[in-house]
Amino acid sequence: MDPYKNPNPKGYQRQRPFGSAGEGGSSGGSDMPHDIDDNKKKKKLLHRDIERQRRQEMATLYASLRSHLPLQYIKGKRAVADHVNAAVGFIKDTETRIKELSARRDELSREQTCQRSDPDLARTGFELGKSDPASLIVQPCVNGFEVAVSSNSSGPDALPLSRVLEALQELGLEVINSLTTRVNERLMHTIQVEVNTFGCLDLAWLQQKLVEDLILSPGNI
Repeated sequence: MDPYKNPNPKGYQRQRPFGSAGEGGSSGGSDMPHDIDDNKKKKKLLHRDIERQRRQEMATLYASLRSHLPLQYIKGKRAVADHVNAAVGFIKDTETRIKELSARRDELSREQTCQRSDPDLARTGFELGKSDPASLIVQPCVNGFEVAVSSNSSGPDALPLSRVLEALQELGLEVINSLTTRVNERLMHTIQVEVNTFGCLDLAWLQQKLVEDLILSPGNI
C-alpha cells in the first residue's frame, strides 16, 4: 500500500465518540447519572431516619400506655395489640365504675336529704350505722386509684381523714384529691391517688395492707 495514498478517498474524518475525553474536550453529560444516584441515596437515608424515629416514638408511647395499665389487665400479654385491647377494656371498666360511684353518691345524697326532713329516720340510721364496722375499698380510676373509706363519725372505730392520708404517705403514695362527707352519722372518705408506675402496683395487696393498718390494728379492735 502506498503510504502517501489517502486511506479515506472521500475526505471524511473519523469523529471521536461523544463524551470521550481528549485534547481540549470535555466529559459532556457523564456526571448526570452520578448525581441521580447521590439523590436516591440521600432520599433513602432520609426515609430510613424518619422511619427509625417513628418506631422509637411508637415504642415510647406503647411503654407509657403499658405503665398506666393495672397488672391484672396485661398479665401474660406481651403483644402490642393485646396491650391496646387491654387499655380499651380498662377504660370501659373505669367508666362503668365511675357511673356506679356517681349513682351511689346521688343515692346517699337523697338519703341524707330525707333524713334531715324525718328525725325518726335519721335516728334509726344512726343506730344502724353505729353497729356497722369500718370498711375500706381500693379501686382503679382514670389517673391512678381511689380509696373509699367508711367508718363511724365518733368513738374508737372512727377513722379521720388525716389518719388515712398519713397511711398513704407512709407507703410513698401521692394524694391528688380527697373528699369527706357525713352520711347516717358515718364518715365517708374518698381519696384519689396518682401513680406513675400503675402497672407495678397490686391493688389487692394495697387494700389488704390499708385494712390491716387502719381497721384491724390493735387500736381499732
